[in-house]
Amino acid sequence: MPSPEDSVAVVPSTENSTIDDPIEDHPDAEIKTVFEDPIDFNIKHPLQNSWVLWFDNPQRKNTNQANWSQNLKNLITIDTVEDFWGVYNNIMKATTLSNSANYHLFKLGIQPAWEDKQNANGGKWVINVPKRKSPSGADLDQLWLYTMLACIGEAFPDSEEICGAVVSIRKVDRISLWTRSALDREKQERTGVQWKKSLGWDDKIGYQAHSDALRKNSSYSNAEMYTV
Repeated sequence: MPSPEDSVAVVPSTENSTIDDPIEDHPDAEIKTVFEDPIDFNIKHPLQNSWVLWFDNPQRKNTNQANWSQNLKNLITIDTVEDFWGVYNNIMKATTLSNSANYHLFKLGIQPAWEDKQNANGGKWVINVPKRKSPSGADLDQLWLYTMLACIGEAFPDSEEICGAVVSIRKVDRISLWTRSALDREKQERTGVQWKKSLGWDDKIGYQAHSDALRKNSSYSNAEMYTV
């Protein structure tokens, strides 16, 4: 399985890096990246897309779209590699969240909702992570980290297809990767194969359409359109 440092190597955009304290104003200053100095780094690497981290933890048994959206919290927008690591290292890990809680990482401008116009015709790849498979919970946190890195690093062959990703704490935890075009089988299967490769995941995974979830008002027990 790749290390976070290997995964993040593809993250920076091709645009010029931004520097909080411009190096050109201090020609003798040493350039320090976040990997070399996690505290006093002086250069930032912009992502190709900005991403928003959301959180929700619905407490009602009969959660519907209206009361679910009231629980959804926009935590922060992430624009650079350094922003990502700053956020990741200072928030609760997924395995420490209470049951029914979710983290959502979505491209700026896309809400983590089936009804969002950029999600409406799409669906999601799903990986279930039974707690008995990893009593310490370390595997779930690692899989979630690598999923986020694959998203912000534009690691997918059809990166425009990627809307976001969700980690859900349940009796059986799950991670889902949301895409735009459920009916484009070729793109979805390429995406699913690449996601498994990024995670080092060998088990079969399934793809579900948001239209099924919306019709049933449930993210669970929906039919699989594709498997890889």
